Amino acid sequence: ETGQVRILNYVSVSDCGTVINPIGAEGQVEGAIAQGIGYTLMEGFVLENGRILNPNFSDYRIPTVADMPPLKREFADSYEPTGPFGAKGLGELGMDPVAPAISNAIYDACGVRIRDLPITAEKVWRALQARAAEERR
Repeated sequence: ETGQVRILNYVSVSDCGTVINPIGAEGQVEGAIAQGIGYTLMEGFVLENGRILNPNFSDYRIPTVADMPPLKREFADSYEPTGPFGAKGLGELGMDPVAPAISNAIYDACGVRIRDLPITAEKVWRALQARAAEERR
């Protein structure tokens, strides 16, 4: 009804070859998911006549621990023969699927597709209103 999006659970399985530092790898994935959630649901510059209206962290929202859903992270069992000790890069791997996963979850939950980020409650609400108006025709 309101368009508000709440992530109830997030599961990530990363294929980074041999995990050399498990604690570091888990932290890397969790940080990437947090960045992806921010990018998907809350981060975005507000511009007026080319001037940024939210230039600092009191106005520009980024995720905090309170915004994070319960996370489950796993690592695929693989070996990369060209990497050191069988490892692959892990950098942005965890961030890339966040926006499509959340967007698809919203579509699955309420039948509207939001194609531009951030996905705000207002955008979802407007899409729901447009769909309801279409159905009444």
